[in-house]
Amino acid sequence: MAPARLRGGNPTLTVEAAPAYEFVVVIASLFEERDTMEVGSEWFADVETRAGPELLARLRALSQGESDPWFHLIGLVYASPAPRDIRSFLAHLRKTDAHEVTLTLLGYYERGYRRSTEPDVMRRAIDGDRDAQRELHRTYFPEWAEWHTFLGSVFERGPEATKAELIAVLEAWEASVWREEEPQLMPILERDAEAKRGLAAELPLERFTEVATNGVEYLPRSGVREVVLTPTFVNRPWVSTTEYRDADILTYPVADESVTAETDAPPLRLVRLSKALGDERRLRILRILGSGDKTLMELAELFEVPKTTMHHHMIALRSAGLVTLTSGTKRYRLRRDALPDVGELLRLYLGADDPVAVAAPARSTRRKRRPT
Repeated sequence: MAPARLRGGNPTLTVEAAPAYEFVVVIASLFEERDTMEVGSEWFADVETRAGPELLARLRALSQGESDPWFHLIGLVYASPAPRDIRSFLAHLRKTDAHEVTLTLLGYYERGYRRSTEPDVMRRAIDGDRDAQRELHRTYFPEWAEWHTFLGSVFERGPEATKAELIAVLEAWEASVWREEEPQLMPILERDAEAKRGLAAELPLERFTEVATNGVEYLPRSGVREVVLTPTFVNRPWVSTTEYRDADILTYPVADESVTAETDAPPLRLVRLSKALGDERRLRILRILGSGDKTLMELAELFEVPKTTMHHHMIALRSAGLVTLTSGTKRYRLRRDALPDVGELLRLYLGADDPVAVAAPARSTRRKRRPT
């Protein structure tokens, strides 16, 4: 598909709903905070039943239960040829050097990962250099014990075996899970991507990404040639950013209207807003943000609650589109331009004035299992 040309010229923007992106994101979601994700526990239970305990154990062993290696793998999806379906992605992986695959899993192309150590140290470490491995353990997020367990497993396995096991588990995942998921997920993703392409032609990059991601502020890093936005259904409401060479890839949650069809269920946006605003503490959070930006820790201290508790409140407010998470500083900001007229949404749903003119209510297209 032709990339959208942004106002100002560079970088180019591509909005792409390719199967291999969501294929990888679905695996990554297994190792995320499930109680924060909108697909719900029943969806995970169904997927895990189809995958089976042996495949789940192999997936966990490969990443040591961490989601980051799977999100890093999105870079190799981007590097694979169009149409980036599962066949072309797996064919690209088979042709890719094992060292390149392993470095990608380790975050070699991610600024946040590379700034803590020298790139050459990472290369020597996966080649078996014991001194480099010790150096990587010392400098590469030393406080993140789970990540170092993952590093140790990669060093022990080696690049060739890591690549072989990765391809094997992806093939098994495609056969046991993805073949059933793809026909349900791809129409949702394609609808959303089409809508976002139209929006991209109207807005500058910074404003477009904030709208598309439902409130995440994004600024391209120096040297970026292309910004790719790819929608996800399974990982809603989360946004993840993957860096690969001279491209930034943002995986963003599909909009509510992309997953809806005609029934008598309330619009998802109305449900989100009602849940977000139906809590006294969240209303107080919005009031405080109205006077200035705050970090998660600052909000937790103001309300004298654990950081994890405040995190859940901010997830609800982000999902409802009421706050923005700024780039770099990680500060929350009230989205004044997105403050909704909840009464109007409710009026339209109830059809108080003109039932014929009421916008189509919403439901999920996924087996009627998605929670609100």
